[in-house]
Amino acid sequence: MSQVESKIAVLENEVNQMRGLFSKLDESIDKMAEISGAIQQMLAVHETQIQSQAQDTEDLFHLVEKRRIENDENLKELHSRITTNGKETRKEMNENVIKIMNAIEDVKDLMVDRERIINEQQAQLEERINSLEKKSYFMMGGAAIIGFLVGAYDWIAEIFS
Repeated sequence: MSQVESKIAVLENEVNQMRGLFSKLDESIDKMAEISGAIQQMLAVHETQIQSQAQDTEDLFHLVEKRRIENDENLKELHSRITTNGKETRKEMNENVIKIMNAIEDVKDLMVDRERIINEQQAQLEERINSLEKKSYFMMGGAAIIGFLVGAYDWIAEIFS
């Protein structure tokens, strides 16, 4: 029996060791359960944060899309204003060019009229000068004849005597 007793003692010893091992396994299982619960809590928190971030991202996307649409409308309005302003400016410029061309035409007509008047006045002055020249030539000729007659009075008196 000593062999049986020693086997029993070995078995008891092994069972005691197994009990210690099982108690350590129970502790490990309890700790793993605690860790699993903590992980589940962390996952729940992370899932909430992910959902919150997804909602925030979606809200931001909608806001960006709204701002893009507003920007497109503003750009269209600005383009329309620029186009309208450009048309109005071109129209005003064309009207101003027409006014300037009419003013130039009026100035040209005035210059032509003034040149005609100046030419007429010049012709009148030339005619007066020619008339005065003729009179002065006649006067000089008359004075020369009178001077000749006065200087040749003696000679002429002899001829007529």
